[in-house]
Amino acid sequence: MYRTLLITAILTALAFPVLAGPGHDHDGHDHSEPQLVITPITPNELRAGEKNEVILFIQDKSAKPVDVSQFEVLHTKPIHLLIVDPNLVDYHHEHPVQTTTGQYTFNFTPQTACSYRIWADVQLKGSDQQYIPIHLKGTNECKDNIAKTTNLEASSQGYDFKLKLDGDAKVGEAVMTSLTVTKDGQAVDFLEPVMGAFAHMVGFYEDYETIAHIHPMGEEPTDGAARGGPSLSFHIEPEKSGYLKLFAQVQIDGKQIFAPFSIEIK
Repeated sequence: MYRTLLITAILTALAFPVLAGPGHDHDGHDHSEPQLVITPITPNELRAGEKNEVILFIQDKSAKPVDVSQFEVLHTKPIHLLIVDPNLVDYHHEHPVQTTTGQYTFNFTPQTACSYRIWADVQLKGSDQQYIPIHLKGTNECKDNIAKTTNLEASSQGYDFKLKLDGDAKVGEAVMTSLTVTKDGQAVDFLEPVMGAFAHMVGFYEDYETIAHIHPMGEEPTDGAARGGPSLSFHIEPEKSGYLKLFAQVQIDGKQIFAPFSIEIK
């Protein structure tokens, strides 16, 4: 069963700076004037465990609908939506499709009854890249109940993931980080390209306002037949202290696999 939420996009509130190159962490937010804005105009609520169809209506500062051709293509897509619940447990990475000028739709199945926050990763042509938050109302306005424990190992869909930091994660200091993927103790060296990289790492700080988006170091794949792994290196330079929940995203046999980690930034 599909449930539809109609959102009018007037992207306000937080604006995030441009991503760094491959392997680099880029996080935080600034207060530059947003290029777009978002305001929910419907009382519809997300339903947990059901496929919800979400519609975004995107306008520029002059209230004109924004066509998909006005966006730069970033990592193979014009719009990336980074979606998570307030407890930083249920993460989704979606790409809306334009149905008519200014109107975009995507589907996702929330696993909780909480409201969710989207960070829209967008860049209008001739402008800077921004991360802009959107609120999707759930049936419950859940309170912050984040389990703030450090976790550097995860299992998902039969694959095992390990995260290793070469030193402590400290504010303003770069730390090299490696992600290793195995299955039944054997190295997985057949990671497929996903959005122009062999992996993506998205992090959410405990303030539920600041995010980090990191890509692996090294040359990015340009051929769909290319394969990567079992280890990928990342360069993380945290902006603030506190708890940071990280989600690694890879693709194997055409399926998206997400692995959750958590670290404490000193």
